[in-house]
Amino acid sequence: MTSFAKDLLAWFQEHGRKGLPWQSSPPDIYHVWLSEIMLQQTQVNTVIDYFNNFIINFPSVVELANADEEEVLTSWAGLGYYSRARNLHKSAKIILSEYQGIFPTSYSELITLPGVGESTAGAILSLACNQPRAILDGNVKRALSRYHRVAGYYSDSKTLKELWRLAKYHTPSEQNADYAQAIMDLGATICVHRNPLCSRCPVSRHCKANLCNDQSSFPQKKIRTIRPEKSLAFLVYRNIKGHIYLAKRPNRGIWSGLWSFSECEDNETAISAAIKEHNLEASIVSLLPKFKHSFTHYHLWIRPIIINSPGLEKDYHNINKLGLGVPAPVKKIISMLDSLNPAESNE
Repeated sequence: MTSFAKDLLAWFQEHGRKGLPWQSSPPDIYHVWLSEIMLQQTQVNTVIDYFNNFIINFPSVVELANADEEEVLTSWAGLGYYSRARNLHKSAKIILSEYQGIFPTSYSELITLPGVGESTAGAILSLACNQPRAILDGNVKRALSRYHRVAGYYSDSKTLKELWRLAKYHTPSEQNADYAQAIMDLGATICVHRNPLCSRCPVSRHCKANLCNDQSSFPQKKIRTIRPEKSLAFLVYRNIKGHIYLAKRPNRGIWSGLWSFSECEDNETAISAAIKEHNLEASIVSLLPKFKHSFTHYHLWIRPIIINSPGLEKDYHNINKLGLGVPAPVKKIISMLDSLNPAESNE
């Protein structure tokens, strides 16, 4: 066992996170798998409530496999990166059909499931089965980059190969569940992105970046590009009952498979044409404040437009009984509508 692993395991006994809802004794591999998928691109504090709700709705992998995709997306709505939810659902169906509902515990089988990569498979098998598998999520990459002063941006193939070598080198042959959690906790709570807490770090005495006092230089950064900005008008059609019109988005692209408002380019000509196409009797009531929603590759400016749309019922939904999966911006706009009632809309 390397000194890095020994120091980390000793620290974990006293300071590691042990009360997370997916941590149990003995471990439940379904819970571990679900948490690891949710934690891809998302922080622990955000995931906790979604995890708890998801487990209530789908207590086992069999119940997840038998659920409708719409139910799964509804439970996931707001967590983002919706392909993760679809992959969970697809994987659950595979586990039910090919493994009789029993979660596979071999690396070769686990790695074939949709949405499970090398690091995620390693984390699941380490945490749930105590297998000696290396992991390399963002937190681990950051910690190892600093500890060894690994040059290069860590998504570059050469740098990534070196980080995997180091991850495997430090992974012990015992206490793997504790080690996997410990190294993730180190990156999440001590070796953080900005202002790492080196005075509290269990491995700082051998950390090359700490010894060279250049922690902020590692991991080395990718050259940043300015994200482009786009603008869309979200057309919030409301009928005489105050119900809103929502349409299901295609199963590709952003918010795939979720329910959303109609949208068009944010200019008078496009807005007018879209409204007439929807309902010739429709008329604009008001404009809600414009707001920004950011994606990985661009910023989206959204202008919500409240529109009276009398005489229509099909695909209109009561916002007080909405059981559909909707994107975060749609949820935000619906919350804005609480201050408006049907009577006001008809003025």
